[in-house]
Amino acid sequence: MSRLPMFRLPKLRITTVRTAMPRTIISRCVAALTLCTLILFTASTAFAQPSLTINLAVSPTSGLDANGNLDYDATVTNIGNSDANNVVVTFVMNFQDLPISPPPSGGCLFTPGPSNLTVVCTVDRIQESGNFHDFLITVHPTNTAPMDVTATATADGVGPVSAFVTSTITEVGLSEMQVTMTSTNPGKVGEPLVYTVTVYNIQDDDAQNVFAVLALPKKTTFVSATKGCTHGTLVTCKLGEMAPGTGKTVTITVLPTVSGFTQATAGVRLTTPDRDPTNNSAATSVWINP
Repeated sequence: MSRLPMFRLPKLRITTVRTAMPRTIISRCVAALTLCTLILFTASTAFAQPSLTINLAVSPTSGLDANGNLDYDATVTNIGNSDANNVVVTFVMNFQDLPISPPPSGGCLFTPGPSNLTVVCTVDRIQESGNFHDFLITVHPTNTAPMDVTATATADGVGPVSAFVTSTITEVGLSEMQVTMTSTNPGKVGEPLVYTVTVYNIQDDDAQNVFAVLALPKKTTFVSATKGCTHGTLVTCKLGEMAPGTGKTVTITVLPTVSGFTQATAGVRLTTPDRDPTNNSAATSVWINP
């Protein structure tokens, strides 16, 4: 058998070519990437801003027999993409409106002035993306002029936004309380000293939840009071509802313990508005004989 000739394959030589990137190019690329990242971060931060809107509503808007009150509700919404901090809402309204209550939603300061009643309400933060906060205040109108009210909202880094609302008052009713007080004069140590306190409603609206109050004179001992009164440092007598033109009287009896002048002060508390508080108290000074 004949043999086939043997062939030898040529040896292959493989060469790897390495290309080295200069360090300067690498450094420049890293710097460029860092710069781009910084620019993108700065841009995203610059566009993260709060943005406020405000809506103002009044209840009721018309037909009010103003023996009641007006409620103003300013709804402030943050439509931005960052929290709104130190949000302030300022209401400006008729100077003759009587403050009734601050909002349950935040602290408010009522400041009467010669031209307007100004109410400033604050809240620390309204979160981003459509979160909102309601600022509610209540006032009592005292005349039938149109009730024009403006509410303005601001926050850190956010310009003012405003809303306006008006309402029509058809009738105004007010309670007006007057307090008088008399007493035994002169008194005598160890003998009953009787104070008589009378509360009148001299205006044209019912007065609600009326209380007569007497600050007990010093160096006396409480003896008795009209039914419905409680006593401590103050004697408080519940009078309830009082119609226009009516009056109610309570008596408080004490025993003086020291000779000399003794002073007592009486007043009234109620939950309905009283436009003139200057006649809501009365005082008397009595000489006590030994």
